[in-house]
Amino acid sequence: MNAPPDDNTLTLWLDDELEGEQLARVDAWAAEHPEQLKAREQVREWRKLISSCLPAAEEPPAPEFFNERIHHAIRETAGKTQPISLSAKRNSSRILWMPLAACAGMILAFWLGAMVQPADSIPGASANSKPNLYIPEAGVDARWISSHDASATVIVLDGVSAIPDEVDFTAMALHRARREIDSTAASESPTPNP
Repeated sequence: MNAPPDDNTLTLWLDDELEGEQLARVDAWAAEHPEQLKAREQVREWRKLISSCLPAAEEPPAPEFFNERIHHAIRETAGKTQPISLSAKRNSSRILWMPLAACAGMILAFWLGAMVQPADSIPGASANSKPNLYIPEAGVDARWISSHDASATVIVLDGVSAIPDEVDFTAMALHRARREIDSTAASESPTPNP
């Protein structure tokens, strides 16, 4: 009993493209498998049907015309050398100057930023000058109180409805992140030294 051929060899056998020893081995194997012989005959019939419907080769209607047009286009483009236009020269110089202009702009912006003085160093401005406050509702008056000693700023809003006493802000105002040391401190008990 022969070993079955691999898919590639079987395909070549179906297409009648095997020769010599390979052909003899696959023919011997196919003799025991009539379904493969039937598939080979079907492929041969399909090939005959296709070749009867399609011509082997088809020439273009006037090949000389097409070939002459191709040669003419080649001669025409080979004879012409286009000088670089003035706009192309301008674009190439713009490409060179653009990075330099961008660097100069950044240096100027950094220099101007360094020259700007803070508000407390401007003559005539005081540290307690009243800032402009944005208030989203009409009829609300806002005041602010700042204490440098307490490192705190309080904003007082007049004209806003009171918040009910039942509202608990502790969960919103104070958020303590759990630290590893907090979780281990409670679970460890001191061990006496011997």
